[in-house]
Amino acid sequence: MPKTRYETLALAALALACQNGREAPKTTTATHAELVQRGERLVQLGGCSDCHTPVAFDPKLKLPLPQRELFLAGHPAGAPGPEAKPGATDTAVIGPTFTSFAAPFGVVYAKNLTPDPETGLGSWSESDFIKTMQTGHERGTGRPLLPPMPWQNLATQPVEELRAIYSYLRTVRPVKNRVPEPEVPAPVIAAIGASFPKPEKGID
Repeated sequence: MPKTRYETLALAALALACQNGREAPKTTTATHAELVQRGERLVQLGGCSDCHTPVAFDPKLKLPLPQRELFLAGHPAGAPGPEAKPGATDTAVIGPTFTSFAAPFGVVYAKNLTPDPETGLGSWSESDFIKTMQTGHERGTGRPLLPPMPWQNLATQPVEELRAIYSYLRTVRPVKNRVPEPEVPAPVIAAIGASFPKPEKGID
């Protein structure tokens, strides 16, 4: 049955009202809380705490246990490093806190990853962190990251994954702990940095 002009307009208005009342499509962009949760999972899977959280020997359990009050705080300031030098067939000798590594080219200390502004990553922006992971150089142009830091495993990850890790690290309790500089000759550091592949893409 033919509809009048007014009936047609009324039906159109009703259809538009129903459409506007529908739930808006969900965005695929992760919320900050989701990024933090994802970052925590990635840090766990990556074993970041294995090298960046110092351990102490428990005489009762006769086991080295993580020092949770220094979670991700890196090599403790003033703590001893490895006492022995690597042998002819050794890759490295690990210190008593499992945060220092004596390699044939020198001694390397695990960095403070907590958001302490003076001794950790508190002054780093998201861009600083992502460029570091993508290039293997601090903030993209600074000192190269030294072995055994496996930054190459992170360099090829999607930017969203690196953002998640950064977001989580910002939520960790800040620990004021100034990690010693690596005891590696400058020419060796330069040679290590020069060996890194150039990233195909980065972020501004």
